[in-house]
Amino acid sequence: MDKKLISEFESLLGKDRVLSETEELLCYSYDATSKDFMPEVVVFPLNAEEISKIVKLCLKYNNTPIVGRGSGSGFSGGSLPLKGGVVVSFTKMNRILELDEENMFVTVEPGIINADLKSYLSEKGYFYPPDPASYEFSTIGGNVAECSGGPSAVKYGVTKDYVAALEVITGEGEIMHTGSKTVKNVSGYNLTQLFAGSEGTLGLFSKITLKILSKPKEKSLILASYDDINKGFKAAISLLKLRNRPSMLEFMDKFSIESVKSIFKSDIIKITGKFLFIIEADGYKEEVEKSIGEYKKILEEFSPVFLFASEKSEDKKVIMDARKAISPSLRKYGDLKINNDIAVPINKIPEMLAFLEETSKKYGIPVINFGHFGDGNIHVNIMLDKSNAEMSEKGGKAKYDVLKKAVELGGSLSGEHGIGLEKKEFMKLKYDAYYMNLLKNIKKVFDPQNIINPGKIF
Repeated sequence: MDKKLISEFESLLGKDRVLSETEELLCYSYDATSKDFMPEVVVFPLNAEEISKIVKLCLKYNNTPIVGRGSGSGFSGGSLPLKGGVVVSFTKMNRILELDEENMFVTVEPGIINADLKSYLSEKGYFYPPDPASYEFSTIGGNVAECSGGPSAVKYGVTKDYVAALEVITGEGEIMHTGSKTVKNVSGYNLTQLFAGSEGTLGLFSKITLKILSKPKEKSLILASYDDINKGFKAAISLLKLRNRPSMLEFMDKFSIESVKSIFKSDIIKITGKFLFIIEADGYKEEVEKSIGEYKKILEEFSPVFLFASEKSEDKKVIMDARKAISPSLRKYGDLKINNDIAVPINKIPEMLAFLEETSKKYGIPVINFGHFGDGNIHVNIMLDKSNAEMSEKGGKAKYDVLKKAVELGGSLSGEHGIGLEKKEFMKLKYDAYYMNLLKNIKKVFDPQNIINPGKIF
């Protein structure tokens, strides 16, 4: 990197907001994947104007690559500086700028942590539903870039369903505004939704306006497990057909159940069965009581081997802590994980799970599954031994088979983690050359020099 560019960054931002020493850069070289790429400099802007000037300086100095970064918690390599260059960290842009209580919107900077926003809104009686498993440390900017989902998506939808307006800096350094604080907005192309899920390849967010809801008064949880996956599937479909559908419908296979049981000693988690559902009802107290009664009646019709319901906050905390602990607990099956967040039509879940079991047997490696049954999003975890090259080769083949099958069933390569670096070579399984060229041409419109997060998606 041209040292003059670093000097210009220091003149623009001050030396305290520019990092260029190797030991400082290491912290920005990795994410939740097992890969790492070293940036050449990290900068910390405070507003759109500074971001614009950063982009224009990068254009001036040989089209230096730029990658936006929130908490670096992604599973697809989206925030990795694949081409080196500049990492734009949004950790200092973490403010809540406006709470519009009359129109029910909140405007924030991209670096605010999802959990911090939820806490702020909850104290005022409001609710921002999207709840990725990483919500306690992931940023809203990263959530929007990846269009993150979560357990509540079955009832409330995913991040894109709440993004109303954006302030974005394009690859030309232009500051643009999309959307508005209106319920209806049909004025030209919907660029707001184009940016939501663009994986940071079209521009850098500086302001995000989100829809909010009134906070549910009560929540209750049910655990229900089945030995027969087909009975469990029929029970879950029956719940989804209800007018008062669950606000959460998570599932765990027998391996993830056993993995969590090995680290949680609570009586609540002493579950039997091969297929577990975590089901939530929310709303007013009377609504929740009615829903829980209806859910239990339906679940019992299909002969569960375990059924537990509770409205106690301490029980709910144990259950949700266990749900969040699935991923780290899987290390008992291997020290290297290939994480696939495929999505399939809900009626194809049993077929997909049967295929995953066959894949595990075919290659002789653990394949553990859990996820969001209510929207068909399965987290497929292929567990490997880092020191076993043959096993790693089998893991790569299993990953290909899994993604191919998901596409064959009418599904998606990713439900919420994105394509990024990890799955770009598999895009050809889903899309033809014409479609891929359209994506590339869209990127050129916003980023003609290909400096914003290059090397991702395609």
